[in-house]
Amino acid sequence: MDAQIPQKAHLQGEAHLQGEAPVQVEERNLGLDGLRGIAALSVALGHCLLHVTGLPLWDTSLRDFPSMPWSDIGIRVVSSLLPSDAAVMVFFVLSGHVLWGSFQRKRLRFFADLPDYASARIYRLFPVAIASALPLGLLKPVSAAELVRNMLLLSNSVNGVLWSLQVEVVASFALFAVWGLTRGVAWKLLLALALALVAARFAHGQFPVLFFPAFILGALISSVPQRVWRNHWLLAGATTALVFASLFLGHNGTSRLLQMAAATVLVGCVARGSLRFLRGRIPVFLGAVSYPFYLTHLVGLTLAEPMLAALSPMPRLAITAAYAVASIAVTLPLAWLLHVLVENPCLRARPRIGPTARRMVGSAGAGISGPDRDPG
Repeated sequence: MDAQIPQKAHLQGEAHLQGEAPVQVEERNLGLDGLRGIAALSVALGHCLLHVTGLPLWDTSLRDFPSMPWSDIGIRVVSSLLPSDAAVMVFFVLSGHVLWGSFQRKRLRFFADLPDYASARIYRLFPVAIASALPLGLLKPVSAAELVRNMLLLSNSVNGVLWSLQVEVVASFALFAVWGLTRGVAWKLLLALALALVAARFAHGQFPVLFFPAFILGALISSVPQRVWRNHWLLAGATTALVFASLFLGHNGTSRLLQMAAATVLVGCVARGSLRFLRGRIPVFLGAVSYPFYLTHLVGLTLAEPMLAALSPMPRLAITAAYAVASIAVTLPLAWLLHVLVENPCLRARPRIGPTARRMVGSAGAGISGPDRDPG
């Protein structure tokens, strides 16, 4: 496993599902790797609790507490510490931040570099999505046609988490279009954010539109003075807001906007060196396998399903803990295999197209450290 976690030679890739292949620069930002890994783990644990307690309890907030039994209140408070929805928001912001950094480093041009960017996106997102759907096709009663639709991210009927990949596909190309229109000028990017927020206000059920502001906020991180991201009080406040937003406000538009802002602060602070524990081996390893882990956790959940009936007399939190251990024990090895056998080989094999590829070849020939397996 240590061989999968180099300490140098590559910059951060794209956010997990969202994540991208590393890029050769002076030093890799291991903190962002670790943040991605912890976010993926938070999604998995949150899904375990959701399977045990059900959606109605997840949908409650502080205003519902007076009519709830104490046991439900306690579980709801615990569930706020495993905020799967907030973790996905971190993925979106992190994706916008890393992709925008790639656009800036390579000085991409929209029309000339669009084919190479599309190639990078396809090789990044689809091979693992296709491979991760195969075991679900064996475990679930699903038609071949519907399984293929899930593999191609045209549906999320087999694996519910694919909704976020559908958002990622649309939003990452929309962000590239924003880059083409703004070329990184801060006030133009702020205008794009304002327009995206207005569009989200009227986008009922259109997830790519609802969550696109998170990608733009990630892009704006590099425009904020670094001293802002070194404020520990700002980091503490943002983390608290990210974790408890849905508990206090419920799952609604206001909560979503607060989570976007808080996730932006968290990613900005971690990108500038905060939360050093995220650079440890376990968080960084989780970050390396986070994309296949995110997509295959349903396999672990499905295989652990019989445990729920056997453990039903136990307290719900104890069942959740056992369920989490069993499902993650299955998912981690599977995710590592997909990372080694599918994800990395496909990232290395993807073709380079157009002027970006020629610039990289020229830089390498001149002895300059050029990008390797670019985020696109």
